[in-house]
Amino acid sequence: MSGNTDFFPIERNRYFYGKLLTVRDFEIEQTYARRSSQLMNRLAFGAGVICGLGVSASDDSTLLIESGMAIDYLGRMVAVEEPLLRKLQMIDGQESIQGKASAYLCLDYQETDLEPVNAVGAVSGQQRQCNITREGAHLFLTAQEPEYRALLEASGKDNVTVLYSSDELSLILAVPEAVCAGREFTAELLVVKNENTPPVYFQLNGDSGFVDSDDGRLHLEFRESPEEKRRVYQVPFRLKARQMSDLQSPFLPSGGEIDLELGSHRYKNYVEVDAKCFLCRDIFQLAERNRLIDNLDRRLKGRDIPIYLAKLELLHTAGSMFIVSVTNLPFGQRITQEGGASGDNGPRTVTSSVRTLEYWQKPDVKANYQPSTGALHFDFGIPSPEQYDYAVSHGTVDLTLPSGVRVNSKIYSEEIPHGLGPGTVDVRLSIEFADHGAGDETTLCFGNSEIFVRSKTKNVPMGVPWVEAAAVVYPRRGTMRIGLWLHDMVEGNRLTVHYFAQKPERDTNRIMAQRKVGISVTPEFSHVAVRGTIRFQAEVTGSEDKSVRWVVKEENGGVIDHNGIYQAPELPGTYEIVAISNTDESVTASAFVIVE
Repeated sequence: MSGNTDFFPIERNRYFYGKLLTVRDFEIEQTYARRSSQLMNRLAFGAGVICGLGVSASDDSTLLIESGMAIDYLGRMVAVEEPLLRKLQMIDGQESIQGKASAYLCLDYQETDLEPVNAVGAVSGQQRQCNITREGAHLFLTAQEPEYRALLEASGKDNVTVLYSSDELSLILAVPEAVCAGREFTAELLVVKNENTPPVYFQLNGDSGFVDSDDGRLHLEFRESPEEKRRVYQVPFRLKARQMSDLQSPFLPSGGEIDLELGSHRYKNYVEVDAKCFLCRDIFQLAERNRLIDNLDRRLKGRDIPIYLAKLELLHTAGSMFIVSVTNLPFGQRITQEGGASGDNGPRTVTSSVRTLEYWQKPDVKANYQPSTGALHFDFGIPSPEQYDYAVSHGTVDLTLPSGVRVNSKIYSEEIPHGLGPGTVDVRLSIEFADHGAGDETTLCFGNSEIFVRSKTKNVPMGVPWVEAAAVVYPRRGTMRIGLWLHDMVEGNRLTVHYFAQKPERDTNRIMAQRKVGISVTPEFSHVAVRGTIRFQAEVTGSEDKSVRWVVKEENGGVIDHNGIYQAPELPGTYEIVAISNTDESVTASAFVIVE
């Protein structure tokens, strides 16, 4: 295998009359065109599969590779002109994967010299040369795991940290180098596992230098569904930067605690995360910073990285090797039509989240697009189910039983008020009886009493009357009538019927009035140095939603984030900090800070 290993210097021939053209001059002519084309491919499109090149198992030992084209990390076009059927034993590197549970099918660029001819006038030992060099593709197998840091950095990721690595699982975290204060950004976790690796549960916790959260700590969590059959996951985490700016902050200053579960095995440890992030004051500063770091060294990383077409899970028995499963493009090395790794013609990732609103609030949606990462995030606000308040009423009605034979007879009450006034009500009825099996204790029977009649089962109530009860409600008058159907003889000369009526109410104003939401802020008065920080806390009463929105009343009075962490301005003075209830924006509380 041979070919260009560098893009520079870019040199071309300069022609003039009388110039003696040699082999070197013609090579320069070709090299100039190739380097220019390759450099443009790499910078404009990135590296990865353009089309095709899907991999599947034709049988338990044969791979089918579709035709297609890719661009490698040196900008060279790698084409597979027609579909290929390859036995594992026919692919280069097959001896290196013997006995391995998993392997990678890789693709890289290859040159092959063709048409040997006699070189007339060549020096001794060079008389036999090839007339043509064919550019093509080289497929090979390897059990070696990728160098994940180089792989992710070559795809444009920053702050890459390997959190955990073993034969059965690797966890790699990538964090942006710069984010916008007060705005969301995406950290990404790469999860690589094998066929026999149990379902993965992962947590990373720690005190965060700049991530905004309810308790000021970072919480990343991933739980793999047992039904999932994937071997590689690229898990995005939507995080929000604190409202602080113009500073470089570590992602986890004191390191993070990993909590990892693989089936019954549990692993806990502390890990250093060598990731720092610059907090920009606005999207314009973020865009400018991204432009400054977007240079050739950043764009041309990973020149020796192959294209990982597939991850193979293997089974070895009796000296033979079989394919268990195939995962295509495990590391997402693909060039999309919307733009390559370096393009920005549209969003490259779209994520969403859902907020729960009060039931009387209107649905809403917010969109946040980050040009630096090509991430588009939708935040949907969905009202909770409507809440009801119920008025209830309970009473009894005594119905006199007919004399003589009572089997299959029916009796009715007079029209009586149910106590809830006009409107639709829900009425439930029960029959009172004396349970002979419990010392004639007074008991109520709801529903179909036939279930208990003449039952011989131990501990089942005895003496349950076999009757059916029903009610007719008159919504306009706020009254009802109760009827009984006697299916069998009943003891005594009367039956007592209990009714339970309830009426739903939807008086939002009354429900809100009952809440009596209140806020208190601590500390009420405080002193802080110029550009210093202090944390305010808000206690919300009368509402299940304890969250508040923080604002600084004065226009140039500093900034405060979602956690109540206030950063003072450069100008001394007294400033008012206001906490606003997210349940009821009319409820507020203030605190005052003196900046000295």
